[in-house]
Amino acid sequence: MIPLFFISNQPFSGKSSMCVGVGKLFAEKGLRVGYMKPVGTLPTRVGGITTDEDAQYISNILGVKEELEDICPIVLTQQYNREGLKDKNFSKGFIDLIKNSYNRIQKGKDIIILEGAKSIEDGYFLGISSDKICESLGAKAVMVIKYSSEIVDQVLYAKQFLGSCVAGVIINWVPRSQLEYVEELIVPFLVKNKIEIFGYIVSDKMLSSVSIKEMSELLGGQIICAQDKVDELVETFMVGAMGQEQALKFFRRKANKAVITGGDRADVQLAALETPTKCLILTGNFQPSTVVLGRAEELGVPMILVNFDTLTAVEKVGEIIGHVRFHEIKKIDKIVDVVREYVGINKLMEISKK
Repeated sequence: MIPLFFISNQPFSGKSSMCVGVGKLFAEKGLRVGYMKPVGTLPTRVGGITTDEDAQYISNILGVKEELEDICPIVLTQQYNREGLKDKNFSKGFIDLIKNSYNRIQKGKDIIILEGAKSIEDGYFLGISSDKICESLGAKAVMVIKYSSEIVDQVLYAKQFLGSCVAGVIINWVPRSQLEYVEELIVPFLVKNKIEIFGYIVSDKMLSSVSIKEMSELLGGQIICAQDKVDELVETFMVGAMGQEQALKFFRRKANKAVITGGDRADVQLAALETPTKCLILTGNFQPSTVVLGRAEELGVPMILVNFDTLTAVEKVGEIIGHVRFHEIKKIDKIVDVVREYVGINKLMEISKK
């Protein structure tokens, strides 16, 4: 059995989602699936143990029962980084620690999914970057690369970095406008360069959406009504800075949206509430009028109060889009459906058996 190591060249490329989708589909085929994240970069405490946030979440989704210390044996905290920089022998036993954990995880399993850190270089100065882990575990790397205009260079560079460990690539988040370009030029070029293509996935609004609760946390805001709706997903954002009549026409163009507007703009807020709106982001730390607050509560539309001005709020929301995690249960079934449609699961299974 050859473990499959899902890695990315940068954060938020969809690597964790891929592990979930592929793992669920392997389980559907009757395989006993193991999961491990050798090096974590999102420290969290669970039952007195420091582990990785994604590792803990994914292991629960996949029903993995092993100890958290084995599922994620190394977590790159600030302390680890400081100690590694001060003492060259600090990380001497790290690879053995990973191997020992892997040996315990793989017992009784048909297939093992490994998840990489934020990027292929993470842990390089400690001797635990992706290439070192691949070599030590005999794994094959599946590169999950988010589409960009530089994707060919990124794939070729990653292949050179990882060497013979590379099994192939999954191109993620391909805009529909670029699909023909990917199919007719990028994929044939990579195939000519002996890079296996396991799939390319078209962008999906739901998977790039963000829950109202997570959005509030990322903005440092306060949810002031409709608390029972904070798990709803927002797919798009609109800015309200016009008159009420214009705003009404404007807001009707999109559903499942959050509207960003000044907290003192009751006219725009009421217009947004008359259209399919998931939440309102009120800027300037202005409390809304009682009329608006009552209407939002009646419709079940949360309002998030933030300290920023509207321009700053728009900039911060722009940072959130495309950098959200998948920790919403509503997304799991969608992830599985997308992987089933676009990724060659049988090809991955064959790689694991070679």
